[in-house]
Amino acid sequence: MFGRPAKVAHVTNAWEQDLSDELADEINQNYSHFIFILQDYIRESFIGFNYDQLTEFLKKIKIPVTPMSLCANSFNGFDMGLADRLSPGQKHFLALLSEKSKTIGVRGYYSAEILNRLGIKNVRIIGCPSYFENGPTRIVNKKPWDVDKVITTATFFNKGLPHTSHILQDELYFINLLFLGGKGLPPDANITARPFNLDEIPTSFQLLAKAMAGRLEFFSDLNQWGDFFRSNDHCLTIGTRLHSGMFSINNGVPAIVTNPDARARETCEYLKIPYDPSIHSSSNIQDIYENLDLDEMNSAYPALYKEFLSYLKEHGLTPTVTPADTPCFEFPQMQKNNDPSVTAELHRAFTELTDSVEREVVTLRAFGGEKAMRARDRLRSMESKHPSFSSSMYYTYLKRAFPPT
Repeated sequence: MFGRPAKVAHVTNAWEQDLSDELADEINQNYSHFIFILQDYIRESFIGFNYDQLTEFLKKIKIPVTPMSLCANSFNGFDMGLADRLSPGQKHFLALLSEKSKTIGVRGYYSAEILNRLGIKNVRIIGCPSYFENGPTRIVNKKPWDVDKVITTATFFNKGLPHTSHILQDELYFINLLFLGGKGLPPDANITARPFNLDEIPTSFQLLAKAMAGRLEFFSDLNQWGDFFRSNDHCLTIGTRLHSGMFSINNGVPAIVTNPDARARETCEYLKIPYDPSIHSSSNIQDIYENLDLDEMNSAYPALYKEFLSYLKEHGLTPTVTPADTPCFEFPQMQKNNDPSVTAELHRAFTELTDSVEREVVTLRAFGGEKAMRARDRLRSMESKHPSFSSSMYYTYLKRAFPPT
């Protein structure tokens, strides 16, 4: 909208902030547009969100409402039955959003079809606004392959990429330890705040190995993140993080998205971002890169950008370049902590993970199927009560609790 990051009036988090009558009155009296930036809220697992509060607040908004970036998400392909499984609160919210806006901007054809099945017709496919950051003339070119100049994201790792930088997003344990001074995390922090996750053992090992090698990166400032891409002459970003891929492309580094969910698939298909969820830890990334063709993405971009501008114009919005001194959000310039205490903590976490894996292996070797699952549940309960249990003690306990048949 403004040619550079600019600070505008905003609600920090619509799910957590007090959406009061006073806030609605302030918006109606002082602003021309209410730009509603949405995510994958057409999603079955979001049924528990407080849609009623959001709906009641939206009813009070009298100025034009411009919804952007809404999308449907499912993890079993393009599931057209998703529309039927949404909660009444979700359906009511989406119906009101349709009523309040000229058109709803969605990320792809799947989202448009789900809304159509809900009886919502005023839908326009625009992709994701962040993709159009660079204006209409953006071109991305391939650089010479360099195995040490590849960036990986989220849960993607590859045995042929031993020295990649890996970008963190919500892995709070590592972010806190490496970049926030280890100040501690709230007791209700999600599972990515822990040093390891037994449901994602390979990822936990990889993250710990990357951390100990000094290869984990995290950015809170867009300029700092962009400088990282440009100054290090990276040739490729690959992984499951959709917006890391977009940001990489906007900074001149080709990207391949591997996330298999519907949100990533429909966005990449519409915007022509290279997408291949079949790429895995044993894939030959050099061969994939050498065969990567960016012509379709580059040639499709001008028309996609024009369609996005048309959507803005439909809502009475005209992009403009603001002065260089326009207020901008300020974020801390965080530096990675290289204190020896960090290495010691990572080693402790790595050791704890290997001990836990050993206990898991003992359990599964001793028992199979349902019995193994019940044994594991009981062992985890015992571990919480008796943290000093060793693997040999676990095995003794297993033999007593579940005598071999």
